[in-house]
Amino acid sequence: MRPRRENPGPGEWMKLDNAAKIYPAITGSELTGVFRISVHLTSPVILPALLEASEETSKVFPFFSVELCKGFFWYYLEYNGRAPRVLPDTGTRCQPFPRTMNGELLYRILVRDNTISVEFFHIVTDGGGAIFFLKTLLNNYFRHAYGITDIPFPEVKEGPQPGSTDDLFSRHYGKGMPRPAVMPRAWHLPYRLREAPRFRVTEFGVPAERLAALSREAGSTITEYLAATLIFELQEIRTAEDRGAPHIRVQVPFDLRKRYDATTLRNFSLFAMPAIDVRMGHYSFEEVLRETRITMQLMTDEKRIRQVISRNVSKEKNPFIRIIPLFIKSPVLRIAYNRFGPSQFTTTITNMGRITPAGPAAEYMKAMSVTPPPPHRDIKITAGLITLGIDTIVTFGSLTGNTDLERGFVSRLTSAGLPVRIITNQQQENNGNM
Repeated sequence: MRPRRENPGPGEWMKLDNAAKIYPAITGSELTGVFRISVHLTSPVILPALLEASEETSKVFPFFSVELCKGFFWYYLEYNGRAPRVLPDTGTRCQPFPRTMNGELLYRILVRDNTISVEFFHIVTDGGGAIFFLKTLLNNYFRHAYGITDIPFPEVKEGPQPGSTDDLFSRHYGKGMPRPAVMPRAWHLPYRLREAPRFRVTEFGVPAERLAALSREAGSTITEYLAATLIFELQEIRTAEDRGAPHIRVQVPFDLRKRYDATTLRNFSLFAMPAIDVRMGHYSFEEVLRETRITMQLMTDEKRIRQVISRNVSKEKNPFIRIIPLFIKSPVLRIAYNRFGPSQFTTTITNMGRITPAGPAAEYMKAMSVTPPPPHRDIKITAGLITLGIDTIVTFGSLTGNTDLERGFVSRLTSAGLPVRIITNQQQENNGNM
């Protein structure tokens, strides 16, 4: 294997970044590690223009044109120079990428009516990298489709910058840092799993400005407000059940690029873990919000960030772990993850932020949505949100037919004066009843 460069050639390779290393061992047909970002247009997608745009865009991101390969000690990514497949968007979202198909890339572009979606295997990048790619794709699409040269996303006009393939986790590793405290086991939703295919998606739209105003009035960010809403509703379900672990903990990803002025398009995010302990008594929403806000501030402090990064990277630098062959390492990692990974949190909520297009192409974009990866069967339900224009779209991904959490979440928002409307129920979508 030859080492990788910023603009690799066929046969060149790069290591998986620290966040990606676990995915080959733990993912499969249901826990796919695949997430989706969609843009909903005001008119049907012009397929020839999208095909031209995808071909053009993929050349700007050669380090995404990779396939997953198996070494003796670790998996690695090998460049093959292919363009992503543009596919009709049918069936369940976030399906796995086949491991046995030679030359298969780890991202795809999908089309359905007036919606363009990109799906990425988390091995390649996180939401920040996927958004950069999608913005570039849309710049090219509107030029080919409508001749628009006043691009909607000038911030990506220059393409990926030097350092776009860097694994910054390793760079910010600090030897000798104390390990974070071990968290007690989190409570999990008690619902039964659906029959396969299990993954079900429901999307809600809320007015973006009213949500922002509501969060400001509460003295919080949108992320903090919605994470607190989720924790509060989980508390209501846990109280009704009155059994299981007392710790309700929500995993909230946050992007590290702005903090470190980073240009990498590989994984570069961590998680905050706001929580409550129901043994302390019932928390009002204001108390939950306060706990969430304090935890977010503490866990996004640079010293805490370096502590978590150092813990994570130290595992891959452990000489004993490094010399274990992959055929032994993978099943051990899978067993360890299934036992300890999901035990740390109850659910996840991801905020991809506000996307702000400019110029005439902005009129062609109605909204955006993000679908988080299908959750572990212990977690059962996760959520993601993104804002474009007047709408914030909140997406719940679920492995269970029970909708108590989604309905409680919506009820909490409406009781706070925020109108909420259902946009998509994937069961209806797959039956063509939208």
